[in-house]
Amino acid sequence: MTSPTLPQPRRGGRRRVLLGAALALALTGSLAACSSADAPSPSQSAGESGPVTLEFWTWSLKGSDPAAKAIVDKYHQEHPNVTVKLSEVGGTTETASKLLAADQAGGTPDVVQIEYRGLPALVVAGAVKDITADLAGVKANVDPNIWAQTTFNNQVYGVPQDIGPMVLTYRKDLFDKFGIKVPTTWDEYAKAAEQIRKKDKDAYIASFAANQLEFFAAQAAQAGAQWWSTDGNAWKVGIDSEPSLKTADFWQDLVERDLVKVEPLLTPEWNAKVNDGKILSWAAAAWAPSVIYSVAPDTAGKWESAPLPQWTAGQAAVPFLGGSAYLVPEKSKHAKEAAAFAAWLGASEEGSKLLLGLDLFPGANAGRQATLSHEPPKLMPQQKDFYQVTDQVIRNTTIPVTWGPNVNVAQTAFGDALNKAALDQTSFRAVYQATQQAVVADLQKTGYTVTK
Repeated sequence: MTSPTLPQPRRGGRRRVLLGAALALALTGSLAACSSADAPSPSQSAGESGPVTLEFWTWSLKGSDPAAKAIVDKYHQEHPNVTVKLSEVGGTTETASKLLAADQAGGTPDVVQIEYRGLPALVVAGAVKDITADLAGVKANVDPNIWAQTTFNNQVYGVPQDIGPMVLTYRKDLFDKFGIKVPTTWDEYAKAAEQIRKKDKDAYIASFAANQLEFFAAQAAQAGAQWWSTDGNAWKVGIDSEPSLKTADFWQDLVERDLVKVEPLLTPEWNAKVNDGKILSWAAAAWAPSVIYSVAPDTAGKWESAPLPQWTAGQAAVPFLGGSAYLVPEKSKHAKEAAAFAAWLGASEEGSKLLLGLDLFPGANAGRQATLSHEPPKLMPQQKDFYQVTDQVIRNTTIPVTWGPNVNVAQTAFGDALNKAALDQTSFRAVYQATQQAVVADLQKTGYTVTK
């Protein structure tokens, strides 16, 4: 699989991008809040031949979680000179802002967890190490379509932690009660949505959460579009491409016919509807069952997951949604040890199996294989083939989603505008087109070449 290139800006080089990205990512003052008083301190070492402490910024491994503590203790047991210090951070936007601020200040952590969509901006900013050589011994442990999420210009900048093959998680009991077949195409999904509204005037097949940028980008990718792609030393932006706009038309039709509920995810209102059997499905990644269980545990046993519906029958294509990787900052003081730890945790047989204890879907082959004999998610204890379904999706149908260096610009332009369009029943296409213009203008302002 050929890895995408990451074009560089024409003016100012990486340092200019670093400064621009830091400002852009510092949403709601998160960059300003990362002062020397509250930013995690760089790791300390007793010398090259002595003990090393690796500062690990993560949200998956929480210091209060016994499973996370067991992982870092296990690594220390096997590598007595290496201690891993967990520092909890809040997610991609906050983490990236803090990392860029630490890079400018000259002191960074050693290992950082970042969502795949946030990695390109950090790579072009020069804040992330190329760790290709460090991973030679584990490269065969992860499938190429998963490495593709952290590989640019044939250089690897991160070790995959978890992956999100998309599936449709649905209320099997209510689908059966209403006589509705599980949809295999989006046309069938629309017909199922109609049937549900006829059977129960208060029920919907799903909510329409306009702020979920990754979902709509994945929908476009599944239909054959790429919101960001590269053409030699230039970026191409396809948010307003025809395949992408057709997906906008599809969801606008469902919204205008009141076949999906305009409702953000995981609000008290959404949670209540899920508990009451009024939201009957969620097209998301294989991590969706654990999220649903966390807000509606009493519905356990009533759900199942099936392969994601397709735009064209017989042409299976499923994007990854979400997931994150372990990267090594360019200015890590212990880059060699950091890369070794990241490789062990994300790509070794032992480490990837341990990630299962964190309720993650591991990216490495050993962890994925272990899921096949693992108990199904608590939400669907009766669906013994849950992990077989998701593993089949990964092997046979997953496609890459390429992210650009200014995902934050798209998020700002897209979410609120699409939600307003849904509520006002104005053009979704216009929102996609406006987002395209904003993303292109920002790339050009930053100094990138953009081609059509």
